[in-house]
Amino acid sequence: MKKIFSILALALVAMSASAYDLTVAKSEKGTVAFKVEGTAVTSADEGSTVTMTIVPNDGYVVTSVTNELSASWDQAKAPRRAGIDIISSVEMTKVDDNNYTFTMPKANVEVSVEYTISLPVETDETEDPSKEVDNVKVEMTQVGAETVEDGQTVIPVAVESIEVPAQATQTEVTVVLYDEKVVGNTRFVVKEVKADAFKTPAGSNVVVTKVVMPDTKEALTVEAGAMKPNGTPIDVETPLALLDDYALMASLKENFEASKVYAKPVAPNRFWTFSSGVDVKVPEGITVYCAFSDNGTIRILPIDEANETKVIKANNGVLLTCDNGKGGDDYLFTVNPGRQASGSAPATTDAKSYEGNQLVPTIEAKNYESGRYLVVKDNKFHPIVRSTTSKVPACKAVLDLQK
Repeated sequence: MKKIFSILALALVAMSASAYDLTVAKSEKGTVAFKVEGTAVTSADEGSTVTMTIVPNDGYVVTSVTNELSASWDQAKAPRRAGIDIISSVEMTKVDDNNYTFTMPKANVEVSVEYTISLPVETDETEDPSKEVDNVKVEMTQVGAETVEDGQTVIPVAVESIEVPAQATQTEVTVVLYDEKVVGNTRFVVKEVKADAFKTPAGSNVVVTKVVMPDTKEALTVEAGAMKPNGTPIDVETPLALLDDYALMASLKENFEASKVYAKPVAPNRFWTFSSGVDVKVPEGITVYCAFSDNGTIRILPIDEANETKVIKANNGVLLTCDNGKGGDDYLFTVNPGRQASGSAPATTDAKSYEGNQLVPTIEAKNYESGRYLVVKDNKFHPIVRSTTSKVPACKAVLDLQK
């Protein structure tokens, strides 16, 4: 008899309880808090108004909120999941992107929140400079394990899609990608570009017609289709040192064949050296020379290409001069498709295409021994010294006195 009374008393207590738990099952990149009448709570009475506040970590935004109800003794319904606007049969009111209110049901509420990385990017309007496209962001996904460097959380990411506000008329823009973005105490390092990264978002008239790739040590991984977001190959501007890497990347085959891959370096001086692992059209305003040593005197001769479109042939060192007689201007180095196959690796050995030329290419940064090689600095050739501690940068050339 005593045992039956205890069970009956327990049932009565359970059925008379009006406070139900508020818990968070998942919120890895942010925090979730609940309040009733301005006071933080972890449970709430049935019928009370609960305010739920979600605070994403720096660089993140909320993408979805799900919940699960756990039935109490006096509930007839089984638990079920619901979407962001409804908790089972309980209606939620969205105050803003990170705040919601709802009336506490007769059940425990457990919330799960999903986040995505959303970061601003720089854009340039190419159709009409008077038009402004503000608040442009890219959504990113994590593609590797987090690490900690110098007290910062480092997260490798891939560009997934672009977020652009709707415009009254169509606007063509250039997206300037960064190699990394520091937000708060987190450093997001860009490693990949996904296939739909720059497709025109639904409801937007903004069309991406050019992407400027970041100055990274290695080329980013670019998925097929990423640089033809709306079906047509777009311009891809790369760092000079990565021009051949991007030009020959299989996923950029159509951009390469349409001569839409190029670099735009600034001439450091009147004279400077150049080499590339891919054929490059001679920039307007530039004269190309080969160089050789004549009994200790360095001489240069212009290279006269017979074909209609003048090119600097791949894997050759050359000397460039600015026709304006000084440096400081930028020049367009556009790839010239035809001799190289898309998807092949850039060659790094001297092609020796120009007879008598003693300039050798530096396709990848490397050391050279002292006493044999000369480099151009401040418009003059100088012997290389301390080559074990300093490398000649990629896309330069050195004069080989023994060639």
